[in-house]
Amino acid sequence: MKQVHYLIFLCCFVICSFICGSIRAQPKTFESICGKEKSAIVWKEKMENDIILLTTTSQSSETHHYRFSPSLTTLSWQLTDPAKQTNLTISLYNSIYYFKGTLNHQPCNKTVKSKGYPWYQNIAYSAGQLLINKKNLKYECFRPDNLELYVMQAERKKDSVLFNNQRAQEVKVRLTGILSHFWSCLYYFNTTNHQFIGYKGVNGAPGTPETIIKSK
Repeated sequence: MKQVHYLIFLCCFVICSFICGSIRAQPKTFESICGKEKSAIVWKEKMENDIILLTTTSQSSETHHYRFSPSLTTLSWQLTDPAKQTNLTISLYNSIYYFKGTLNHQPCNKTVKSKGYPWYQNIAYSAGQLLINKKNLKYECFRPDNLELYVMQAERKKDSVLFNNQRAQEVKVRLTGILSHFWSCLYYFNTTNHQFIGYKGVNGAPGTPETIIKSK
């Protein structure tokens, strides 16, 4: 399922080298499996002036560019997909989200008011660190296929489970309110460095196979 690429929320905190005044980490590769479909997802991370820059790419033409603050909240998110003629950036300023660019070949320039929660557009990047000393957190993010803003909850469920032959912390992410009964998924983070190592969830209509993502 290509839609799962929207949900990849996944972290790479190990600093490897100084290049041109910025700090860069080695790219990380993940394998996504949904039924008979397999694809690779690559994360590239660097830090510039205390701002974390993360780019995620898949085997489709879709690319996500994220800017994170030192506290791991999202500052901006850019979605590009040449095949769909999409190049859209969403930025947050003074509790207002500003949309600028094109979405499916159509101009998209509007504003949306924050619901009052921190913005973690890629929760998998942040949750492993954010839930070290707390049980759960509420946050907001946009659903990429319709750009609706949702309030979500991430909850630490188990502190030590085995996932892909690694000891992992299991985090459940779900919608809030009445919608919490309709969808949830699981993220897995390494218990030592709190980096994302896996995901399980159904991303589609009833009957859609479960998607499993694991680090390679």
